[in-house]
Amino acid sequence: MKTETASLRLGRLLQLVRSMEFELGINSLSKAEKALFTSIIDLFPNPEATVTLTDILGHPYVKSMPQATVYKCLRELQNKSLIRHSGSRGSGTYELC
Repeated sequence: MKTETASLRLGRLLQLVRSMEFELGINSLSKAEKALFTSIIDLFPNPEATVTLTDILGHPYVKSMPQATVYKCLRELQNKSLIRHSGSRGSGTYELC
């Protein structure tokens, strides 16, 4: 029996990821929105937790993004009901929807 090549395994993994993105409704996110969303998820110790804007801006994948892009993506992720602002207007705290 022939074993799968690394490229075939990678291709199948990418198909699975795309399928999951479609199921979650995040397949239409821009590259920057996906990067920010996955970085935010990485910061959550549990689904009920909140993260601060400072935490988000300090994430290794977000540090290289222009701040204007981060703010635009945060707004888009909120508009798409993936995250929501919590606390007072100036709190800079976010949670998952």
